[in-house]
This record gives sequence, C-alpha cells and structure tokens, in this order.
Amino acid sequence: MKLKIVIIIILNLFYLSTISQNVKQDSCQLFFKEIGIRDFTLGANYAQFIKDSKSLKRKFKKENVYGIDIITFNENIILIKEKKIVEYNLKFKDNVLMAYTFKVNAGNFRKASDYYEKVLKLLNDNKNKNDFMKKGGYSFMKKNKMCKKFFDLISSENESQSIYGGISYESPIWEQQFRDYMKATRQDKE
Repeated sequence: MKLKIVIIIILNLFYLSTISQNVKQDSCQLFFKEIGIRDFTLGANYAQFIKDSKSLKRKFKKENVYGIDIITFNENIILIKEKKIVEYNLKFKDNVLMAYTFKVNAGNFRKASDYYEKVLKLLNDNKNKNDFMKKGGYSFMKKNKMCKKFFDLISSENESQSIYGGISYESPIWEQQFRDYMKATRQDKE
C-alpha cells in the first residue's frame, strides 16, 4: 500500500512539473502559425535549425557579430488572400536560440492600419495563446522574468508600414551583448 502511495506521489510530481514547464514554455513563445508566420522556440538548438533548414531547402545568411550568430532568411506566405514575404532574423548565442523577429510588409500608410486590423482579427478569431495582444491597439508588448515578446505596426522604407514582431530572452548578459551588437552594426541610432 505504501509503495502505491509513493508511486502515485511521484507520478503526480512528474505530471505537475510537466504542466508547469509547459506554462513556462507558453509564456515565452509566440503563436503565429495561424497567419503563416513560423513559430520558433527560444532555447532551440542551432543544429536542429540547420537540420530543419535542409529538409525545407531554406537558404539563409549567417553572420557572427560579438559572439552572436545572426541568421536571416525570407519565406513566401499567403496572408489575408495576399502574397507576402516574411523576413526572419534569428539570434543564436552558444548554439542556443536567444531571440527572433519577423517582419511583413503591410502596405502604404493609407492601407496598412486596415490590413493590420484584419491580421489582429484573424489572430483573435483563432483563439490563439497570444494573450498579450488586446483589441484596440497597434503596439503590444509583454515582459516577464524570462522573456519579452512584442507585435507592432512600424514604419518602413518608402512610406510603407510593416507588421513586426518577435521574442527574446530577458538576461543581463544577453541584453548587454545585444546592445553591443546594435552599436557595432550602428542600429542603435535609428
């Protein structure tokens, strides 16, 4: 009888730790596959990314700046009945995915806000897990102890606007290396 109780307690502890890991995982993950944007998992291994890229025949550019491996690539998608190109930017440190962003052209300044609203409605209709996005806004961000995620409508080149989003770990070391990277590439002054 005691053995059964011990086994039940151990199984319950294992089950509860698995649930808490999933909650933590979900809090540091984006869920945009409903709109055709790839969801990458923070903490993913670079070797797995390479393996997946080979199977998808994905071509990407890699550069190393201040110890951060920056991977950029584009993919074609259909979003709200329009052909779009998604620009991805992944940042690996010590072969671990620390951050990624995506950008999709939403059109000129006259049409972009309507297009963005349709994307938000599509995300809301699918009842995804992006709970940090609320109705009635154009810029969303959520921070917790582990990560920061965002979804935004930004101005781009030639009077166009883009849907821009991403996620990154919150870590003093990572943040300092990222600031150094931004300074080195002169992106901190834009």
